[in-house]
Amino acid sequence: MRQLLVALLLCLPLAGCEGDFGQGIFVTPAVNKERPIVNPPLKDRQKNWVGNQREGSCVWASTITLLRWQGRYNTAERIRRKYGNGEWPDDWAKKMEKEGLRYAFVTNGDVEFLERACRTRRGAAVTIMGGAHMVNLVHLDKNWACLLNNNDTGHYKWVSRSAFLAEWRASHGWGLTVVYTPAAPLPQ
Repeated sequence: MRQLLVALLLCLPLAGCEGDFGQGIFVTPAVNKERPIVNPPLKDRQKNWVGNQREGSCVWASTITLLRWQGRYNTAERIRRKYGNGEWPDDWAKKMEKEGLRYAFVTNGDVEFLERACRTRRGAAVTIMGGAHMVNLVHLDKNWACLLNNNDTGHYKWVSRSAFLAEWRASHGWGLTVVYTPAAPLPQ
């Protein structure tokens, strides 16, 4: 009984702790993967802003975060100074081409696109809220999706994969990413 109480006390401070009570000893599983897989430093997470037409700039904020994550700081700052307000897929793509930027996007809810963007550690910007907002998808696996909202850049939001995909597809299934060198490999 005493061993079980000690094991429980070790576990309590850890929110959502996982492990095995093998013979009364709490064992923490080995972790060698960064979660979320795209994990930009707080200083590189672009907050949404109101553009000169009094519209939110969530598409651009999401794009800028992805550019910074991929080490394109000067490009991100140029884009931040030059663009803002709401955006649609075709207009966004034209502006990206005008700037000579490499990108990929889908508007058909292609989950493979999102999986590839996360697997290569590029991340993706995705529409939510019926297409009224865009956020960064920073992790997608068989069970979970993780979102970084440019209206709250200090926190990640983890949701079930199925709930995220249903929301994304109901929000026009627009996903985009910039295509440059992804971040360094995961720690071994």
